[in-house]
Parts: sequence; structure tokens; C-alpha cells
Amino acid sequence: MRGQILAYVADKEMGLIATAEGQRLSFRTADWMEVIPPERGMAVECVALDAHRASQVQLALPEAVAVPPAPQPLAQRPKRKPVLTLLALFLGYYGAHRFYMGAWGLGLLQLLGLPVVVGILFALLPPLGVLLLLGAIVFTIVEYVRYIWMSDAEFDAKVQAYQATQPGPFSFFW
Repeated sequence: MRGQILAYVADKEMGLIATAEGQRLSFRTADWMEVIPPERGMAVECVALDAHRASQVQLALPEAVAVPPAPQPLAQRPKRKPVLTLLALFLGYYGAHRFYMGAWGLGLLQLLGLPVVVGILFALLPPLGVLLLLGAIVFTIVEYVRYIWMSDAEFDAKVQAYQATQPGPFSFFW
């Protein structure tokens, strides 16, 4: 039976335990099974002899503490649709939503490649640069709208399928 020492009087060699069930049990120093003397507030375990007496009183082991689960790899953490949608809306041109999903290869390609290509085409052939820039913006808006209209169940299924097929963050490159 688990409880807590309410009082212990060393001169009388007697103590009182309050159990988790609400009982009050007395014990004697002879019933104490530990090396250190009993003190008020100690968590103990004991055997109830009758409704008012305890024996084999000893310190209680701490209750089991739940061990937190091991952290998941970055690419395998659960993804949230609102976060992905906001990233696609505000930073979609730079591929931030791809980094969030774990597609680092595509994210780097979009982050570094698209502005460089658009910049070069703006310098050499401005009409073609404008056309490519408009195409990139339209593509980003289409992706954003697709994320908005996708159901949560469909989103979760796509995330699980993607994470199952992608072995690592740079799998796009090799």
C-alpha cells in the first residue's frame, strides 16, 4: 500500500501514515525497514496488518515517469497544411514550402536557380525574362491554390507517400 508519513515521533518510536486510499495507519520503529530514520512527508510503501496498523514500512520508489518519445528525423516530422499554405503564399517563389516538406533538392533549385535564370534572361532578353517570371509567379499561385483546396486527408496521404519514398533531404540530386 502506498502512502506518505504524516508524523513520526522518535521518542515514542511511533509514526502515522496516510495512504492513497485515505486510511490512517500507525507504525512502530521496528516496522521501519530502511537505514535512514523516517521523516514527515516521505513517500512510503507498507503492508496493512489491519484497519489501523502497518508493517514492513519502506521508502517508495518514484512512480514511473513517462519517457518522451525519441525525436523524429527532420524529414519525418508531421507536416501541417496551414504552415505549408502560408509558406507557399508568402515565400513560394523562393521554394520555402519545398524546404518545409523536406524536398531540399527542389527547394535549392527553386531558391537559387529560378532567380538566377530570370535575372540572366532579364539582362539578355527582357521579354523572355518577363515571360519566365510571369510563368514562375503563375506556377506558384497554382501551387498555393492547390494547397488551399486539398482536403486534410488527401494532404496527410500525400505527405506520408512522399516521406515514404524520399530517403533523405537531398534525394533529388542523387
